[in-house]
Amino acid sequence: MHSAPSAGPAEGVADADEAARLAALRDYVDVRADPPDELQAVVRLATRVTGLPLAVVNIVDEHLQRQLAAEGFERADCAREDSMCAYTVGARVLVHAPDARRDVRFAANPWVDGRMGEVRAYAAAPLLTPEGLALGTLCAFGPEPRELTGTQRADLHDLAALVVSLFDRERRARREVLAREAVLRAEQAAGTARELQTALLPPSLPRDEAVTLTPRYLPGADGAAVGGDFYDAVRTERSLVIVMGDVQGHSAAAAAFMGQVRTAVRAYVSEGHEPSAVLERANALLVAGEAELFATCCLLSLDTATGEVTVASAGHPAPVLFSPGAPRALAVEPGPPLGVSAGACYPASRDRLPGSSRLLLYTDGVVEWPHEETSRGEAAVQELLRTHAGAPAERLADLLLSPARGPLRDDAALLLVDYDGPAPGSRESQVELPGDTRAVAAARAHLRTTLDRWGLVRVADEAELVVSELVTNAVLHTGSGAALTVRHDPLSARLCLGVDDASTSHPLPRGAGEESLSGRGMHIVDVLAERWWVSPRGDGKTVWAELRVA
Repeated sequence: MHSAPSAGPAEGVADADEAARLAALRDYVDVRADPPDELQAVVRLATRVTGLPLAVVNIVDEHLQRQLAAEGFERADCAREDSMCAYTVGARVLVHAPDARRDVRFAANPWVDGRMGEVRAYAAAPLLTPEGLALGTLCAFGPEPRELTGTQRADLHDLAALVVSLFDRERRARREVLAREAVLRAEQAAGTARELQTALLPPSLPRDEAVTLTPRYLPGADGAAVGGDFYDAVRTERSLVIVMGDVQGHSAAAAAFMGQVRTAVRAYVSEGHEPSAVLERANALLVAGEAELFATCCLLSLDTATGEVTVASAGHPAPVLFSPGAPRALAVEPGPPLGVSAGACYPASRDRLPGSSRLLLYTDGVVEWPHEETSRGEAAVQELLRTHAGAPAERLADLLLSPARGPLRDDAALLLVDYDGPAPGSRESQVELPGDTRAVAAARAHLRTTLDRWGLVRVADEAELVVSELVTNAVLHTGSGAALTVRHDPLSARLCLGVDDASTSHPLPRGAGEESLSGRGMHIVDVLAERWWVSPRGDGKTVWAELRVA
C-alpha cells in the first residue's frame, strides 16, 4: 500500500510559491465570513455535469482543508494531511482518478481506505487565480468507480473558474468596504452595493451575425437605495436567449441576490433548457435556499435561423415588438416572481418575427419616472417606439432612458434587440402526431410531402429512417402525442429534423446497452445524421438530428 500524497507543496514547487499561494488565499477568501450563496448552486451543478453524487468546494490553507459548500453530504473541515485535494492544489491541474482505490496517489488516503470515507471515483479542478495560484478545489466524487468524459472534466473546470470569480467578487467588495470605512461609513454600503451590482452585469454581450443587442443600465440615485436590475444574453445550440430581470428591494442584499439569480438563470440556459424550464429550475433553487427576496424575470429565446421566439415570464413585463408595425407586447402568461412559490409553473408562448424586426425588453424603472404615473410612462415609451422605430439603436436607447434620468425611485435597464430576419431561403414545417403507432406513418407522410415540395427528395430515404426512429422512441417511451419539425437552411445545406415528446429521459448514443431508453434505434440515427442532440424543455424534450443535403 502506497503512502498518502504529501500535504505540503508539490515536488519542485518552491516555498516562496506556497507563501504566495497562502497570501492569495487570505486575500480571496475570508474564512470568518459566510461563503457566497452561489457556491451551493455551483456544487449542485457539479454533480449534474459529472454524474457523480457528491461535490464540494474546498480551500486548503497551512493546516486545514475547509469545505465551503457541499452537495450530497454535510460539510466539515479536515486536517490538510488527510486531504485528497491538497494534491490538486500542488499540481495546479485537474486531477481525475476513475478508481482512487487503485490509484497510487490516493490508495492510502483516509478518504479512500475507509477511515474517513470510501471514495472511488474522484475528480478535482483547481481554483486558480489569474496568477496561477491554487486556492483550493471544486471536487466531485462517488463511492463507485467511474471514468469521466472529456466534456465532463471541461465542465468541472469551467465551474471551478466560476467559483474563483465569486471569490473575486467578494474580494473586491471587501476592498471597497475597507477603502471607504475610514471616510463615510453611511455611504459605504451604497457604494459597495452599486459596484457589486455593476460588476455582476455582463461586461459584454454575445455577438451574432443576425442580432445586434444594445443595452442600457441606469442605477437608482437615491442614497443607499440600490436595486438589482439585470440583463444577460446566452448563445445556445440553436438560439440566442435574452434575459431581463428585476430584484425586489433597494439594498446591498438586492444587488447580491441579483448576482445569484443571474448566475442560476445563465447556468440553466447554458444547460440547454427552454425558457419555461429555466424559470422553473431557478425558482426551485431560490425557494429551496429560503431566499428572503424575490425577482421578476423574462426570457426570450430567438431562433436566429427561423425567427421563432419563445417567451416565458416570472412576473416581468413582456417584450415589446415595435418594428415592423405598431408597438405590441408579445403575448405571454406570466407566472409568479422567482423565489415566491414552490412548484410554480411558467407557461411559454411562441411567436414568429416577420423578417427584419426590433424588440425592447425593459425593467419597471424605464416607465416609472419621478413624479409621474406608471401608465403615463408606458404611454410615453410606446410613443417613442412608434415615432423613432427606425432610429439608430444607440440613439433610441438614450431617448428611452432620458425621461427617467434624475433621482430615480428604481433602477432602469433595457435591451434593444435588432434582428436581421431569418436566413434567406430558410424553411420550416411542423405537424402534430398522434400518441400511438399511427404517429410513425403520419410523420413519414408529412416528411415525404414536405421534402417533395422543397425539392429535397434525394435525401428522403435517409431522412425517413431518422424520423421513423425518433418518432418511435417518442411514442414508445412517453405514451403521449409527439410533434415533428422539419427545417431546411439552404445557406448551410442542412436539414434539421426535430421530434418533441413528453419525457425528460434522454436517448443514449451508440454503445448503449440492451436496457437503454431507445434500444438500438438511435444507432441508425447516429450513423445517418451528421450530428444529433437533445434540447430539454420543462415538460419534456426535443430530439434533433441534422443531415447534410448538399
